[in-house]
Amino acid sequence: MGLFNKIKTQATSIGSNISESTSKLSSDMSTSLKENSKLSAIRSEITSIEGQLNIGYQDIGKKYVENLLENEGQNIDAALQESLNRVEPLLEKKLELEDEAIEIEKKLKDQIIIQEKALFQKEYDQEKEKLEKAVKLDVISVDEMTERLAKARFKLDNFDTIRKVKKQHEMNLISKEELKEKLAALGA
Repeated sequence: MGLFNKIKTQATSIGSNISESTSKLSSDMSTSLKENSKLSAIRSEITSIEGQLNIGYQDIGKKYVENLLENEGQNIDAALQESLNRVEPLLEKKLELEDEAIEIEKKLKDQIIIQEKALFQKEYDQEKEKLEKAVKLDVISVDEMTERLAKARFKLDNFDTIRKVKKQHEMNLISKEELKEKLAALGA
């Protein structure tokens, strides 16, 4: 009966791990969708404000020219004050929304980084499990396992640098050949 209890325990453990992973993934996706939706709404509002600002700027220019023609530039502050009073809160709101959009983008970026790092960790864990099994089956030596694990760990430890190198390539700062060289040096 001990063997069946062990199998039952392992099956329960695997089931709960899958359930936890699925739940976390679902939660992450839901959060990501909400954040993207919010970001889209903010960007739309910024676009609307920019349109209102352009109208305000045109009004300021028109009143400035009218004042030059009618009053030879005298009392320009008084002539423009009403238009400036309408533009100022729009500028403040736009800056506030841009700051909020940046914060949301940072959250989304952080979430992506966490997911990518989890993927690297999962790859490492799978490699470790595979190598440990190979040692138990006497397919490879402990030294070989240690060497291969060190390479896999090197890749995991250089996660941030690997991301930066890939970003450099995406931004056309380095060539594809340079990307391959740098990734190879980082164990990726």
